[in-house]
Amino acid sequence: MNDITYFNGLSLEENIKRNFTQANKLQVWAHTLQVRHNALKLAQKFGISSEQASSAALLHDISRIFAKEEYLELAQIYDLEILAEERQLPDLLHQKLSRVIAVENFNITDKEVLNAVSCHTTLRAQATKLDKILFLADKLSWASQDLPAFTPLVIKQLEKSLDDGVYCYLFNSLHNATPMPVVHPWLKAALQDLTPVQAVS
Repeated sequence: MNDITYFNGLSLEENIKRNFTQANKLQVWAHTLQVRHNALKLAQKFGISSEQASSAALLHDISRIFAKEEYLELAQIYDLEILAEERQLPDLLHQKLSRVIAVENFNITDKEVLNAVSCHTTLRAQATKLDKILFLADKLSWASQDLPAFTPLVIKQLEKSLDDGVYCYLFNSLHNATPMPVVHPWLKAALQDLTPVQAVS
C-alpha cells in the first residue's frame, strides 16, 4: 500500500503531483490536470470560485495512488459507510476515499471542496454548483475513445445552463444503449432532483 506524503512548503498542486509521481500514476496526474482545466472553464462560465474549482479538481482522484483492490480495506480502515453498490463495485469508493485523504493528509477544511470531491463520480441530490462543475469536468476529461456517444449533446446542453448539462449527462448515463454495470443510489437521487416536474407528473 502506498503512503500519502505531504511535502511542507509546496503548493497543493506540487504535493499532489509528487504523490502521483511516486506512485507511478502519471496518467492519473495528466487526467487531473485536464479535469482542473475543464473545471476552471466551467467555474468562469457559471460564476463560482476558481480557487475552489482548482482545489477540488486537484484532489478529486488523490485516492488513485492506491490500487483498486485496496479500496474496500481502506474504506473500512477509515470507518466509511459502504453501500451495497460500492461493495459490488469498489471503484465507486474512490470519491469518498479522496475526501478523507484531502482532510487527513492535506488539511483541507473547505466543506464545499470536500463535498464536491466526495461525489464527483456519482453526484448527489441537492448538489451545489461546485459539485456539478467537478462532476462534469471529470466526465468531460476522459480520453476521446472512452467518452460516451452522447457527450456532444451534453456540451450543447451546457450552453443553456449547468443544470441542463448535468441532467443530460445523468439521464443518458442511465438510459443509453450501454447500461451501467452498477447504478449508485446517489446518481439516481441526483437525476431525480434535476428531473423537470413536467417529466414526472
